[in-house]
Amino acid sequence: MRKYVSAVIFTTLLGAFQLPSVHADVLVADATVATTKGDPAPAEYSFTTTASEVLTLTLTDIQEPAAFTSLSVAVTLNDTLVGSATVDATHKATVAIPAAVGTYTVHVVGAPDSTQGFGSFGACVTRNSDPTPRTCIAADSYSGNIEIPNTPSSTPTSQVSTQFTSTTAGTYTVTLSDDAFPVALGTLSGLISNGATQTVITAGAPMQVTLTAGTQYQLLLFAQTNATVMAGLYGIKVVDPAGAVLFDRSEPVGSIAPVTEITNPKAQALTLKLQDYGYPSALSGLGAAVTLGSTPLAVQNAAGTIAIASAAAGTLELWTYAEPGSQPGVYGLSLASSSSTLYSTTQVLNPTATTTSTFAFVVQLPAAGQYNLAVSDFQFPGALQSLSSTIELGGTVLTVSSSGDFTTTQGGTAIVEVQAQAVPSGTGIFSVAVQSGGSSPTLLLDQTQGVGGVFTQRIINFGNAGQYDLTLTDLNFPQAFTTLAVVLSQGNQVLGKVYDSGSTGTFSFKLTPGQYVLSYVTEPGTQTGSLPLGYGLYGTRISSTPPTVTFSASSASVQANDTDTLTWSSTNAASCTASGGTGWSGAEATSGSLAVVVSQTETLTLACTGPGGSVTQTVTITATAPPSKSSGGGGGELGIDALALLALVTLATRARLGLRRGR
Repeated sequence: MRKYVSAVIFTTLLGAFQLPSVHADVLVADATVATTKGDPAPAEYSFTTTASEVLTLTLTDIQEPAAFTSLSVAVTLNDTLVGSATVDATHKATVAIPAAVGTYTVHVVGAPDSTQGFGSFGACVTRNSDPTPRTCIAADSYSGNIEIPNTPSSTPTSQVSTQFTSTTAGTYTVTLSDDAFPVALGTLSGLISNGATQTVITAGAPMQVTLTAGTQYQLLLFAQTNATVMAGLYGIKVVDPAGAVLFDRSEPVGSIAPVTEITNPKAQALTLKLQDYGYPSALSGLGAAVTLGSTPLAVQNAAGTIAIASAAAGTLELWTYAEPGSQPGVYGLSLASSSSTLYSTTQVLNPTATTTSTFAFVVQLPAAGQYNLAVSDFQFPGALQSLSSTIELGGTVLTVSSSGDFTTTQGGTAIVEVQAQAVPSGTGIFSVAVQSGGSSPTLLLDQTQGVGGVFTQRIINFGNAGQYDLTLTDLNFPQAFTTLAVVLSQGNQVLGKVYDSGSTGTFSFKLTPGQYVLSYVTEPGTQTGSLPLGYGLYGTRISSTPPTVTFSASSASVQANDTDTLTWSSTNAASCTASGGTGWSGAEATSGSLAVVVSQTETLTLACTGPGGSVTQTVTITATAPPSKSSGGGGGELGIDALALLALVTLATRARLGLRRGR
């Protein structure tokens, strides 16, 4: 059986997801399936709609070679769950896809029949506007397999018993091939049978086999490893008379490590690099192979580099074989194109099992000089029981001070080895950072690692400084998580974290351009009813923080034609626009105050825009009439003429008094 290990993809997300803004608004918006160790890897694909139209996705259990024990599908748009369903007694499930323009991702999870070890499904997307019977949109539909993971074994033999159904009568081409990885197998043979007839399959050149139409055949395969090296890999492929592939897969034997599935986004040349770092000792055996179905694209049976001239777009399988000597060893493995790295890992192998996990990290030191190593326990989700580290360069373990400083007499490839242990039944995360010395240090290594639980990591490059929000959402497919946590870090600095958030958790953080690490710890919920076991779906969104505005008037009511003072301030805004009254119109600063003349009751508006969107606030000022003038009778107001006459009389009186005092 096959064990899948998720590839750690180093992702740079610099663009926005269909949201206009001053600069990048949404940096990350996607959904991820978390899988419990040992469960089948999900089958996923994406399709893009350029027109807004209602669609329907139909998932069908093809029941080849046997029906799934459980099979479910979820459709997401960015980090939002559009819909989900589980196949019923008719072996079908449907999901309504609302009208929208964008890229949808289809996530299929399931438990294949335990005897057969794998199952086949089809996903058909149709337009609701098409007349019935509706046909599948070829570019949006997909068919695939889900396989039970293989488990490395010390047993030198392997048997596969599965079924396939012939399509038409005629001559089928069956190819059984030994990949000679890490060495040739001792024995490899097969048998095709329908009970009445049997055909022996031998390894080597393709064989021609005559089969009848619409018949279920049993495919039996037997492999035995070399007597010295207890590991091997072979491929099996069955093609019908019309050229349709009915069966196409690679099978491991013995101690081959769990397979890693890697998505190759396009047809391109690739390079497979395998390196034994020889620290603290060389490995006794090391190899790597890349396959596409049953076809070996590259087989590397020792440390070195091998070129793959052309790898088709799709899912590639990466196999490794590594055996330690009497001491632990470290190796590095990468698969890359000329423009990007599809997969990269550094692994530590210990000769005996231990309760303490050992991890290795590779860092390139550019020259002789002073550096700093920082290994920090994030104490998230919980504190680690123990944590220690060493660093080696050129076969020598370097002396590191209590503050993490160390000095080298040369540059080169250094290996940081970390020993970490979580508390019983607990999980934790630690960071490893190496930077150069001096007043302007350069960060040379920045990685996080989980201990216990299911750990995944993403490296994000932020291109714009600003205030951002990270939202982690449990999409409750096929059930809610027992544990869902994420921490954002740079070096040994934690910028924010969400843990056991219920359905959604958010934190805000301020960033400058640079590289940051997202570390997830997940534990999918327990099985409920017919839902697949060991899966969870979560959404991640990182976007600029929306602006906020405070806007007020010094008085809510003034006399008509009097002035009122407006005061405002904002956060995360790049510009503000005023409207609604005389003297309050056009561009304004993002904060300030202004006296305006209020001639009538009016509502004034302030709209501020930033990378995270726009926000509007309003203030209503009531204009009241001035007090009315009285007429007739005594005790009323003095008119303007009377006031003027009174002033003249007062001045004349003061003048006379002054003349008298001067005499």
